[in-house]
Amino acid sequence: MGIKKIGYLVLLYLSLLSCTKDHQDVVETLVYYDQWALVINYTAASCYNCGSWGAPLVHDLEESDNVVAICVHSLSDPMYTPMMLSFKNDRATGGEIPAFWVGDIKTIDEKSTRLAVDLVKSNHPVAGLEISHNILDTTMHVSVKSTFSVASKGDYYLSVFLLEDGIDGSYSTGLYRQTGTLHSYPNDDYTHDFVLRCSSTGSEAYGEKIIENPDKDQVILNEYSFSIKSYPNENIYPVAVLWENNQEGAKPYYKFINAIK
Repeated sequence: MGIKKIGYLVLLYLSLLSCTKDHQDVVETLVYYDQWALVINYTAASCYNCGSWGAPLVHDLEESDNVVAICVHSLSDPMYTPMMLSFKNDRATGGEIPAFWVGDIKTIDEKSTRLAVDLVKSNHPVAGLEISHNILDTTMHVSVKSTFSVASKGDYYLSVFLLEDGIDGSYSTGLYRQTGTLHSYPNDDYTHDFVLRCSSTGSEAYGEKIIENPDKDQVILNEYSFSIKSYPNENIYPVAVLWENNQEGAKPYYKFINAIK
């Protein structure tokens, strides 16, 4: 083989090796963060429409990939929490329930809610979330890791909520009975799921400030403890929501960034 041909092959090999290495470097420095959709459902056990189409919709959405659903029960409902008023202060119901907020989008029916979920999940979030928890006796310990994929200007707040599934909403449960469901006595097996129970910041729905003007690749780790002695361990679980607090322009002032369960 001629010297020129050997030299050409060596240069070609080095060129390919260089391209491969550069490509690997790019892949290694890119971190892909899943965008989750947050679906807030204002609801009540006594609301017929909440049972007839609101409950099936929120269950269907929550069972799909990358969706966190939170059912916020209204005044006079046995599952009411004052956090409802905090949520409504920034994300109004409009006076009717069921009412949905998907991230920062208020929706009025099933079609618009589903479209909003798909739209939110198509975003590229500035931060990704990870969550883990363990239970020791009657205390749940929760860890949340927030990792920013880009440098950002703004104040970021983190909410950690405890939700409960499997609350009996059948015919014989008095105020807990969910009206409007397709299940009627005696084959009545409806349960309330995704019920908002408490948060890391008492009655404040939008959490606590965790970072201002984060850098690219900045990581924030937050730890929380919750007493769960009032809830069945197998039905209670944490979710986390990251917001950007921006008081300029129209509400909501707490702009949705990401969520995790």
